[in-house]
Amino acid sequence: MQLDVMKYFLMVAEERSISKAAGRAHISQSALSQMIQKFEEDLGQPLLVRSNRGVLLTEAGEVVRNYANSIINKYDQMQQSLSKIAGGQNQIMISGTHSMAAYSLPCMLYKVKKRFPSSRYGLEAKNTEEIIRDVREGLTDFGFVDTVHEDSERLDYHRMGREKIVLIAPAGSQVEEKIRLQDLFDIELILCTMNKCTCDRLEQELGTIGKGMKHLNIIFNADTLSAVKSSVINGFGMAFVPYESIKHELYDKSIRLVQVTDLSLDYDIHMVTRKLKDMALSARQLREYLLEVGASIFC
Repeated sequence: MQLDVMKYFLMVAEERSISKAAGRAHISQSALSQMIQKFEEDLGQPLLVRSNRGVLLTEAGEVVRNYANSIINKYDQMQQSLSKIAGGQNQIMISGTHSMAAYSLPCMLYKVKKRFPSSRYGLEAKNTEEIIRDVREGLTDFGFVDTVHEDSERLDYHRMGREKIVLIAPAGSQVEEKIRLQDLFDIELILCTMNKCTCDRLEQELGTIGKGMKHLNIIFNADTLSAVKSSVINGFGMAFVPYESIKHELYDKSIRLVQVTDLSLDYDIHMVTRKLKDMALSARQLREYLLEVGASIFC
């Protein structure tokens, strides 16, 4: 089976040695070497550069490694889902953008579990393109994204609410409560790279005054909301973040809001699913519930 060969190939890539991979897989070196050679013949390209010091991946080998990892992970997920079905329990997979998966979706899942306790739920954080791809391929039941793609023949998009983006500053900051877009160039900013939609919208708004992100005084980039909030609290700079993610910090007054009067970075949140006819009964029921409660499902 090609799946087994892919697993062996990944071992070889990790060990950088056919002999070490063979020992790890408990098969003979010659047998593993023959399997890899047959795999290369089937694909029509060499995957390894062999030498006395071991092996290195060719450019084609790097491509195969990336796809093989993805294929094996999805196969394992399929096996897990089948096992849960065999055990009489439905598995519903939910994916969201990294920012949503960090704060809104866990709260939503808690409410969903209370409403539909007989199902099991999984949550993944991915970028928008990956989420839409997984929903289209049936690997994810519900995706929560910040962009609508033109593939409505296979997928359904439902507007679930609007993400409010705010500028936060340390509690003791001397920055005025209200500033203008032009004033952003005079302050130190921390950029939350996990929220791509916010970065894209900010770039667009800056373009209206002939500027770009490169003109901002960005101290550093951070890829998690927790890192951004901690940095702002410690006085390292200011940052644009989703309002829902900083309610606790506002309550304990460790940060404060700064209004940019001529700037709005808010954007719509959409739920994406396959067509109703292509969804399992448990997923259909959950979709109906989510559409009924709408944005109130988010904390």
